[in-house]
Amino acid sequence: MDARLLACARLCKGDVLCDVGTDHGYLPCYMIENGLCKKAFACDVAQGPLNSAIAHIKERCLSDKITAVLSDGLDSVEKGDITDVVIAGMGGELIAQIVTRCDWLKEGINLVLQPMTKPDILRKKLYESGYSVLCESACVSGRFVYSVMQVTFAEPGYECSDEYLHYGFVKGRTDEEKRYLQDRAAKLRTAAQGMLRGGADTQTANKLLALSRLY
Repeated sequence: MDARLLACARLCKGDVLCDVGTDHGYLPCYMIENGLCKKAFACDVAQGPLNSAIAHIKERCLSDKITAVLSDGLDSVEKGDITDVVIAGMGGELIAQIVTRCDWLKEGINLVLQPMTKPDILRKKLYESGYSVLCESACVSGRFVYSVMQVTFAEPGYECSDEYLHYGFVKGRTDEEKRYLQDRAAKLRTAAQGMLRGGADTQTANKLLALSRLY
């Protein structure tokens, strides 16, 4: 279990977990073994990773509590008694597609999302689709720093500003959160400088530079 998955585990609240893109099934096994949920579904789009999860689940003697499901996102998953859905380790665009394709996520599900890239696109799509980010934190895994979001289907009580899209609700209260904000600012500067060198869209470039100066 790396820092990303531990951060996701901390935001799960109910008894039945669905882990999308489960890979080796580490998260559902950890959740069951630590009494953080009573039942889990380990889902993956490819049979190879799913087989790895099945092997790990069997090794931990948890086959009676964790069900492996071959599924493209949540397309082949029925809501049943699922309380928490974790979608981690994917790009923000793909996570947004998975969320917006699944209508039953709107039925009080606690969503935990961890985008590897393009968190701004994910935040915008969630906002436009009627989902609210309840809280957001940062975690460091290897050389990289990521955000982890707790999300539910409810009218957002906040503005979808440019600052929010790029920095989210990460407040810089911990070293990890400070690093996340600095990393996002650096990416904005790099993008803006590339636009300016290309001689195109200077208005957007200057807006990104202004945002980058916040951190």
